[in-house]
Amino acid sequence: MTAVAPQPSVVDAEALADEELRDLLAYPGGLRRPLLRANFIASIDGAVTLDGSGRRLGTATDRRVFTRLREVADVILVGAVTAAAAPYVDIRLSAEAQAWRIANGLAAALPVAVVSGTGAVPGHLLDDVDVPAVVLVSASADESARRVLARSSARVAELPGTTIGSAAIRDALGRLGLHRVLVEGGPTLFSQLVSDNGIDELCLTTSPKVVAGPARRIAATDTHVEIRMERRAILVGGDGTVIVRWARTPP
Repeated sequence: MTAVAPQPSVVDAEALADEELRDLLAYPGGLRRPLLRANFIASIDGAVTLDGSGRRLGTATDRRVFTRLREVADVILVGAVTAAAAPYVDIRLSAEAQAWRIANGLAAALPVAVVSGTGAVPGHLLDDVDVPAVVLVSASADESARRVLARSSARVAELPGTTIGSAAIRDALGRLGLHRVLVEGGPTLFSQLVSDNGIDELCLTTSPKVVAGPARRIAATDTHVEIRMERRAILVGGDGTVIVRWARTPP
């Protein structure tokens, strides 16, 4: 008879202190290579935006868990378009969060890694000397853009080829010792990672809204891709939010 894996219990997020949430969401110990965990929010009917904004789907529960997900990561991974649209500079971590990170073997600071095939990266990220950004750029990027990167405070990794693949992203982060990776999008980068079979975990928030309309899904690829996953944690909030942490099913 095939053994049935135990199902995770449903946990009331509001009943957990911040440290308990960090412990629940912490990455597995002993990682030897980067684990790519994505974080997205969608409506009940699968839309990732409402009137063009993902923030309008947000809830208090989602924002609290979103903060804890950042606090347990080594690095935030985003595409260049997402980096330009959001203030990914001076990410503030509380003294309590920093203490948890240090006690669990993480650096006190949380850097951002930007994937940019062209080398175009928002200037405010390149100027952060306290927590230098990581830039993963194609070796075929424009020469002038590469010179700008070379003069910046960022840690720059040039990757071979004209297109930056998921395996190259994982390898580059691994060489930098960044194993706990939180993928915050956007949908283009996430879709590529899914297409390349490169996603290990997905923390998906279901916002308590049905919105219809033309909004896209969290991932869109030219062909169907199947990555089998299993539930690892289920969090619910009094505001109707449901958050599920999905992890790749072991082979």
